[in-house]
Amino acid sequence: MKIPNAPKKGSSDLSRFCAIISLFLLNIGVGLSQSDTSKAASSPSNEIIANEESNRLCVAPTQMSYSANNAFYCTGITISPNVLSFNGSPITSLTISPDLPTGLFFDMVTGTISGTPIEDRAGNYTIILANACGSAIKVIYIAVSSGTNYYSDTDGDGFGTGTATVSCSGQPAGTATNNTDCAPNDASKWRVSNLLFDQDEDSYNNGFPSVSICYGTDIPSGYTSSNIGTDCDDTNFKINSHAVEIPNNGKDDNCDGTIDEVTATSNLITSSCGITVPSTDTLLFAQAIPGAQAYRFEVTNGLLVSVFETTINSFSLSNLSPRVTFSSTSTVNSVRVSYKKDGFWKAYGNACTVNTPPIPNSTSVSNPCGSFLTDIWNTIFCYNIPGASGYRFRVKNGSTLVGTVDSPVNRFSLPNVGINNLVFATGYTIDVLLKINGTWLPDSEYGATCVIYTPPTPAPSRVTIPSCGSTTNSIWTTVFAVQTSGAQGYKFVVSNGIQFREIITSVSSFSIHSIPGGPIPGTTYTIRVDVFYNNSYVEGRELCTLTVLPTAARQTNAAQDIFTVKAYPNPYTDTFKLDVNTTGEEQIGVNVYDMLGREVEVRETSVSNITNLEIGSQYPSGVYNIIVTQGDNVKSLRVVKR
Repeated sequence: MKIPNAPKKGSSDLSRFCAIISLFLLNIGVGLSQSDTSKAASSPSNEIIANEESNRLCVAPTQMSYSANNAFYCTGITISPNVLSFNGSPITSLTISPDLPTGLFFDMVTGTISGTPIEDRAGNYTIILANACGSAIKVIYIAVSSGTNYYSDTDGDGFGTGTATVSCSGQPAGTATNNTDCAPNDASKWRVSNLLFDQDEDSYNNGFPSVSICYGTDIPSGYTSSNIGTDCDDTNFKINSHAVEIPNNGKDDNCDGTIDEVTATSNLITSSCGITVPSTDTLLFAQAIPGAQAYRFEVTNGLLVSVFETTINSFSLSNLSPRVTFSSTSTVNSVRVSYKKDGFWKAYGNACTVNTPPIPNSTSVSNPCGSFLTDIWNTIFCYNIPGASGYRFRVKNGSTLVGTVDSPVNRFSLPNVGINNLVFATGYTIDVLLKINGTWLPDSEYGATCVIYTPPTPAPSRVTIPSCGSTTNSIWTTVFAVQTSGAQGYKFVVSNGIQFREIITSVSSFSIHSIPGGPIPGTTYTIRVDVFYNNSYVEGRELCTLTVLPTAARQTNAAQDIFTVKAYPNPYTDTFKLDVNTTGEEQIGVNVYDMLGREVEVRETSVSNITNLEIGSQYPSGVYNIIVTQGDNVKSLRVVKR
């Protein structure tokens, strides 16, 4: 407001000027009062009070539940509405996954499930409820079936009787799924069969017709279920139609109507009897019996008895289990032969002696000496020695012992001595010691030496199982490659068909979230592994695919932090265990791979039992990759068996 110039003293307008001034001052006062009131209304203390009031009125959903969290419905029958209840502020959104069985409906406003199901299906359904202050999840189980017939099971033996009752909600107490109980009030009897009389219980019938018998687990004494032959004396279990006739006992043992006839027997032929075999693989022949279906060879050395059955009239000592043993000279074995005819084994014939050869005292590498391995993991063989229960491979670099490997079979790989102890383009001297009769021969019995050369460079690496050819729903998935001895680093070349990306790392694995630009959900990637060696890359020759599913999502760091895995002891001698720290409840999977990417063992156990799991007792010495999974969580580690 502009104040007018004051009138000169004595002017007649003096009184009007004073009135204008008074009005101006009044307006200023009113404006100041209104401004103060506005500032008071918008002060911080008033805003806090308003927010606290709003928070008291908004409550996140809790205690979600349905009137039936485990619901069983019959096909074609309208269900009672399954009503959702919860605590909290009003619903703003509801979702359910997967879709309900056909005929059932989900109310997107209230969450109520209703309708008449027309599709047999069972499974878990996830309902997500949200309001202005938060959300909650509830998983319920719904099963729809056409119903099952159940029968009264009064005695609780699992077998019912009477008229069926239909149930779609599981098996009622005191019922069975069949109505075959022949004794409804006796739990020891439930089935009826036509049984044959068998007083001496030799499974041969005395000729009387079968009778209907109600019984339980075991056939009652004095009966048999099958007629395998006629019994001419049902008081003596040694006499039946397939018994061996015993000479000079005055009985018709085989019920053929003739007393004391002689049954043909078999034994080793003259050329196989009383000899010392040059090898345990030498064939020994029995007398051929016309009409014989099989032959049984019994061999004993006075301590062990071994039996071998075959359809031909020959065998070798190497066929036996347990195997024949060697001694410092030779072992005398007693051999008897039986044969099978008309489905029954006849009596053994006369015994015959067969001597094993003396102990073989050595073996040697069978790979060509002076040859180069194409891959450091190539298998090295020695000559197989029958009767040997173990082979000790000794590896030297010049005069320096690199290590020894004990194997139950006649082969091993150089990295079994410890991959970090080996170098490329180097000749290693190898000799072999035998284990005979459970005891290692003295070191003086090592066989002839042989020099085998390692490859000039590492073999190309590749993506290994389980990464190769797999799909993933997480962008935190780890991809594993075959570890290469002597490698200074690895380069993973990843392509989506349009662009190539490189991940360079010092270890033989990477997480796909580290792909430059990030992995794209719904994309199949090809992956090649290059090995860095002597300051250059050895390019991989194999491509592998990995598909990132359209639903793939990033796990939170929190999810990663609650899943840790350690192996102990590491290195180990006999077995190792896993220490898993997790808040998840899913089953824990354990996959073991050797350094060639071959699957060695697959285990699965619960969280509560993981500390009791012992692994690796049967593994040969070497290095192993262990992949431990729980849901989308994956951890890898490496263990060494000495």
